[in-house]
This record gives sequence, C-alpha cells and structure tokens, in this order.
Amino acid sequence: MKWKLVSVVIGFLFILISALPCGAQQETTDSQSDTENLEVKKLEDIVVSEEGGLNGIKVKPNETILDIDDFSVIGDKNNIQDLLKTQAIFDFRGETDLVPDSDTMNMRGFNSERFVMAVDGLTVQKTGGRNGTHIVDYSLLSPLPIKEIEIIAGPHSALYDSKSIGGAVNIVTQAPHRRDSLVPDVRLSSSYSSYNTQNHKLNVDGAVDIVTYAVGLQKNTTDGYLRHNETEIETVSGSLGLLLPFEGYVNLSASSSEIDRQCSVKNTGDDYDSSHPEVTAASFEPWQDPTWDKEAWSYKLNYLQNLPIGRITLDAYKSKENRHRDYETWVDSKDHSLGTYRYLWETDWQQKGGRVQDVYKWSDNHETTIGFEMARLYDGEEELQERVRKQGTYLQHQWKITSYLDTKLGLRNEDVKIWVSNSGIPNRGDWIERDWNEWVPKTYTTLKMDSMADWLRDTSLSVGVSKIWHAPDCHSEYNPQGKPTGAWLDPEHGIGYDFVLNRRLWQDISVMVDYSFYQIKDYIVSNRSYAKYTPGRGNKPDWMVGNEYKDYKINLEEVYRHGIELSLGGHIFEDLSFYVSYSWQKFDNQGDEPAGVTELDDEAEHRVTAGLRYQLLEKTALKLDYYYQSEETQEQSEEIAEDVYEYYEVNNPAYNIFNFAVEQNLIRDRWHIKDASLQFYIKNLFDEEYYDSRGYPATDRTFGVNLSFRM
Repeated sequence: MKWKLVSVVIGFLFILISALPCGAQQETTDSQSDTENLEVKKLEDIVVSEEGGLNGIKVKPNETILDIDDFSVIGDKNNIQDLLKTQAIFDFRGETDLVPDSDTMNMRGFNSERFVMAVDGLTVQKTGGRNGTHIVDYSLLSPLPIKEIEIIAGPHSALYDSKSIGGAVNIVTQAPHRRDSLVPDVRLSSSYSSYNTQNHKLNVDGAVDIVTYAVGLQKNTTDGYLRHNETEIETVSGSLGLLLPFEGYVNLSASSSEIDRQCSVKNTGDDYDSSHPEVTAASFEPWQDPTWDKEAWSYKLNYLQNLPIGRITLDAYKSKENRHRDYETWVDSKDHSLGTYRYLWETDWQQKGGRVQDVYKWSDNHETTIGFEMARLYDGEEELQERVRKQGTYLQHQWKITSYLDTKLGLRNEDVKIWVSNSGIPNRGDWIERDWNEWVPKTYTTLKMDSMADWLRDTSLSVGVSKIWHAPDCHSEYNPQGKPTGAWLDPEHGIGYDFVLNRRLWQDISVMVDYSFYQIKDYIVSNRSYAKYTPGRGNKPDWMVGNEYKDYKINLEEVYRHGIELSLGGHIFEDLSFYVSYSWQKFDNQGDEPAGVTELDDEAEHRVTAGLRYQLLEKTALKLDYYYQSEETQEQSEEIAEDVYEYYEVNNPAYNIFNFAVEQNLIRDRWHIKDASLQFYIKNLFDEEYYDSRGYPATDRTFGVNLSFRM
C-alpha cells in the first residue's frame, strides 16, 4: 500500500506549494511593519493556538509539549498511548490499542528499559519482568489529572534517571492552587466505540479557603477485538492539600486500581470463532481461559515552597502492584485422562522513593537546579525481596550567555545496586550483589541566528552532547526467565549527540529537523539463541561449571544508532492547520556477535504521523490523521507460567492507517459550562489489515463517539 503514503505526501506538498504566494506576500508585509509588530510576529516556539487549528503543540529545541486542554486528537484524550502515538518517535508495541496496557511504547527505538516515563519529574520505577519488561503500566497513568506532557528527546537532561537514552516523557499533573470561588472545577468525558469499548472519566477539584481537594474516577472496558481479550479497568483517586504562602503547597494523594484482563487465545482450526480474527501466535488455547489480573495502590506526598534559597520541592511515594496469572492446564500433559487444574501464579511489586530539589534563579541569565532522588524496588511471590536500590544526585545550570546564545550544563551521579537471584551458579550464594557508580555529564546549547542575516530570522541551531550510561536495573536484564544473567553483565556506556535545526517558515508554520547519533558500548542484548553456557538437563561439563548463564544475556562490544526526526506544522489558512512528524532510525552493530544482528533489527526504520484540522463551520471541525510504519521483524517471548516461556518470530509488513473525525462544539461559557463538545470518529478508515509487534492482528475499522465537558 505504498501508493497511499505517496499520495499523502504529495497532498501535503500540494497544499504547501499552493500557499507559497501568500507566504511571500506576508513576508513583504512584515518587513514593512513597525518594531512592535515585528515583536508580535516573532515565534520562538511552534505554538498552534488559532481557533479551529491543531491546538496544543509547542515544539522547542530538545522538547515538545502537549497541552492536554488544547491538544486536538481523534478519539479519547484519556488514553496516553494515543497521545504519544501522534509523535513519530514513539512506536506502539502493544497487543491491543483499545485500552492502555504495560510497556506499550518505545521511544527512539528503545523500550521502557532505556527511556524514562515520569510523573511531575519523578521517574516511574519498577523491577519489572514477568511477561516482558513490565515497567510502565499506562493504565495507571491515564487516570491522572494531566495538564501537559513534556517530551524530551535524547539523553541530555541531568534531571532524569540515567536510563533516559531514548529520552524522557514527563507527565505534568494539575497542582493545587488558589481559587476565587467555592464552586469546584468538574471535568467529565465519556466515550463509546466498537467492541463495546468504553472510557468514562470524572475529575472534581476545588478548594475551601486554603484547603484543596480532588477526586477522580475512571473506568475503561472493552470486549476486545481479539478472542478472549476482554478488559475492565477501574481507578479511584483522591487528594487533600494545604496552600502555603508564596505560592507553595503540601499535598497528599492516593489511588487504587483494579484491572481484570483476559489474555488473547488462539483462534484457528476446528475451534475457530468467526466473530474474531484468526490468531495463530497466541500461547494459549481457548479452553484454558487465561487471565492476568492486577490490583495497584499508590500514595504520594508533594511539597513545594518558594523560599529565599530557591524553589524547593520535596516528593515521596510508595506504590504496590499485585498481578496474578491463572489458567487451566493439564495435570499431566502426556496423560490427559488425569484431567486439568487451575494454575495460579502471583507476583508482587513494591516501590518506594522520593526526591528533594531546589531551583535557584540567580538572575535573568542564570538558573541552577540541584537535587537528590532515591528509589528502592522490591518484588516477590510470597515474600517481597529488595532487588534494586538507586540513588541519583544531579546539578544542572542554565546560562543565557547572550540574547542569542544559551547553554544547559548538567552533571548526574548515578549509584545502582542490584540483587540477582542465583539459580545455578555454584559458590555465589542465593543472591549475587552487584554495585555500580558513575558520573554522567550532560550539555545542550542553542544558538539563535536572528542577528546573523535577515533570512536567518526565527532560526536556531542546537547541539546536545551527553554521556550515556545505563546499568542492568530491570528484571528482564538481570534475571530473565529466572536466569542469573546479572552476575555477568556490565553497564552500557557511550555518548549521544543531537544536532537540531528550528526555523519558522511562514506565519506560524515551523520546522524542526534533528539528526542524532549514539555510540553505545557494552549494549545489553539477549543471546539466548547462541548461548553456550546455559546448562542442559544432563551433567554439566567442567568448562561450564562456575560460568553458567554467562552468555544468555551479553554486552555487545559497540553499537551505533543513527536517527533523523522531522516535525513540521502550523496554519496554512486561518481555518486549516496541519502537522507532519517523521522518524528514521538505524542500529548498527560494530562487533561480530550474531545477536548484534538479530537483536538490533526489530525496529521499523521509517515512521510517519500526520494530521489535518479544518474548521468547517464556527462550531464544527473536521479532523484527519495518518500513520505509516515500514516493515519490521521481531523475536517475541511470552511467559505462560513461572520461568516457562514460549518464543516466536514476528514479521510485520508496512502499513498505512487513516483516522477521521467530526467534532461539534455544543456549549462554550454558558450555563456554568466552560466547554462541551461531541466527537464522532472512525479509526482505521480504510480497514487496513496489519499486525502489531507481537504478531496479533491489529484492530480493524472502529467507530466511536466521545462526549466531554468542563464546568
């Protein structure tokens, strides 16, 4: 279906070319305007805020911000997966896109092991493992009262965990603030789409004098596109805060989630169900009725105060997740006459940690951030065991050298300790302790080129050069499939470069081009297919004793990653806006390890996202989105029982997806309602047949409606 991609690109080029005469006239008019108008015209960020346009996207050097209130999306804003999918640097890797799930997004070709997902600056941490990486559960993030999402590409911020090789995503929530009225703010959204997929979310927050409060409820349900893929997610949250002088506050919040999730099963052969697509890649048969349910709790304390010594924040948290797998299986796989039994397997994760930070503004040209954070991560079946302990100390200084040159200099010290469960290496004890400490410098410099020439007005060049360092701090790295690989692994290290051009082309249409290059040594990959030190069932040879699992996971000698990213967007006309996001990447192994070929070629090289927004009438808007991904090949595994895995390879051809919506504004600033809108949408408009990263048929054409309002 490459002709669809070509037609879309030609269409966008035609629209831009047809607008060029207007652009030339506008530039002439601007050059004759007075100084005041020039100041209004200059745009340092791509800020699309015209009525009826593609609102809510701000593109800065090294950062893209999605303003949730103004961001124009097709479908439901409450699914973080859908918000991130609008940016081409994110690759959706989930089993279903109907409801949020765990570790469904990759950033710049890296999964949750190598990019940071954070909430209000605090990295989401977990030991993970047990069916994939299982570090970030997006179903626990979607219910948050989100104000905006900050997307920081690359490893150039010292404020985030050093595993932020691909970058960092920071979810900024609504903070407690003063109010002029006792009437609370109420936000309600409700959506319904194909396969009985529903998402209902209610947020109420307000204040009585200096006491603030907030309550949130969210429920997601779906019957699923695949067979036996029903899911129900319920989350209840609340907070109580106290406003302090000088715009400060202290806030205590808590949330509880219950997730009932069925697992997809095979749908083929004599037991084929025609109401669902054919599936051969699943690990379970329909009669096994597999589930993987979860309960989750979290508690957070946030303190902020503006003092003479700076803007002080203190954050602490404790959270727990309990996930249990159960399914029917044979008592004896060789003798079915003995019948079946219900297999139960439960895993607990617990996380606790915190951060203290001070932001001191010396002057308009100097600002320093200093902080310390720590996390202690536990997991287990019957008894929790501490598996990871991390401490990070960071210093970052932003210096506006001149009105046209500014730089950000950072330094982070990362201390990581892990405990590897030893299941086969003699004379190493039941637990193998590893400890690493490293200093990680970061730099990012931007040159605004306005003063160099008239044709360079609203143009900037940025260069980021930062150290890369990442220790094996996830269960899927140090104890994959129960094997003590962490006894042998070394941390990844190297350098990441980003070269970024930002330029305003015409009116508010701006472009960003980013070339990135990573040089990573000791890159950690799975070597299962080529391992020689994995013990078999027989007697171990002498050369293996003491070296068990030494090469089940390995450090590749050196890996290069090249990437090009492009972002283009703005208003073509007052009522017509667009955006285009493109990402290309290529991983190259510089050594001769076979796993360096098979483990680095599982990412699509090309990805495109694009959108058009047209204000047809005063209160009626049309929306069109487009997604393209080139072919990819992946090796997948699924843990069907404790330390029992099924492996398979997935070959996904390229695909093109179109989504379309009509949105009607119903009420604006009337009857105590600030805004109310109704959206009808179609996803996968042309019913493209394609597959997700795990080999399951991806969702076909779906129809939906979404109602939202604010009071």
